[in-house]
Amino acid sequence: MTAAPVTGVRRLRPPSALPAALTALAVLVAWEVVVRVLAIRPILLPAPSAIAATFVADVPRLVRALVVTGRAALLGFVLGSLGGFAVGAAATRWRVLREGLIPVGVVFGAVPIVATAPIFNLWLGALSIWSNVAVVALVVFFPMMINTITGLASASDSHRELMRSYAAPQRQVFAKLLLPASLPFVFGALRVSAALSVIAAVVSDFFGGFRDSAGFFIKTLMANADYTGSWATVVALCLFGLLLYGAVALAERWSVPWKEQ
Repeated sequence: MTAAPVTGVRRLRPPSALPAALTALAVLVAWEVVVRVLAIRPILLPAPSAIAATFVADVPRLVRALVVTGRAALLGFVLGSLGGFAVGAAATRWRVLREGLIPVGVVFGAVPIVATAPIFNLWLGALSIWSNVAVVALVVFFPMMINTITGLASASDSHRELMRSYAAPQRQVFAKLLLPASLPFVFGALRVSAALSVIAAVVSDFFGGFRDSAGFFIKTLMANADYTGSWATVVALCLFGLLLYGAVALAERWSVPWKEQ
C-alpha cells in the first residue's frame, strides 16, 4: 500500500536575511583584499579589519553618540510619521486640502537637509535637541503624508459601494476598509523614513547639537585625521538604522499579514 501524497504543505523558504548577509560578507572580503593589495592609505579608505578594531575599542563612545543622535532620530521619526499620517487622512477626507497639499509635499521633499538644518537651529536653538528633531520630522512628514493619501485612496470602488449599501458610518468605513488598504503604503513610507531619519539626524549634528552626538564625533575625528574612528561611527549609525528598519519590518509583518499571501 502506498501512502497518499501530502497536500497543502507550504514549501519552506530560506531566511530572507541570508542573501543580504552573504552579499555583505562578500563585499567586506573584497574590500579588505583591495585595500591590502593596492596598499590604499587609511585617509582614502581604511580596511574593514581596522574599522572593526576601532569599533570594538570605542564601544562606550559610540554608545553615547548613538543615544544622543538616535534619540533625535527616533523622536523625529515618530512625530513626523504621526503628523504625516494625520494630515494625509484629513486630506483624503477633503479634496481641496488634498489637491493643495500634494504639490507642497513634492516641493518640500526636494529641499535638501543642509538647507533646513541651519534654519531650525536658528529658530529652536543650536544646542536644543528639538532643532534636530524638527529636521528629522520634516524629512519624514511628507513621504508619510503622500503615501497615506495614496493608500487611503487605493480601496476599490466596489468595496466602498458595499460599505455604503450597508449604511456603514464613516468611522467604520475608515477602520474596516480604508485603513487596512492603506497599511502597505504606510509601512512603505516607514521603511524609507527609517533610513532618512538617521541621515537627517546626523546632518543636523553637523550644524549644531551636543558634543556627544555622532555627527559632532565624525566632524571632530575627521579634523584630527582619525579616519578609522569616523568610519567606526558610520558603522554604528548603519547598525542603528538597520535596527530601526528591522523594527518597522517586524511591525509590518504583524500588522499586514495578508501581504505575505
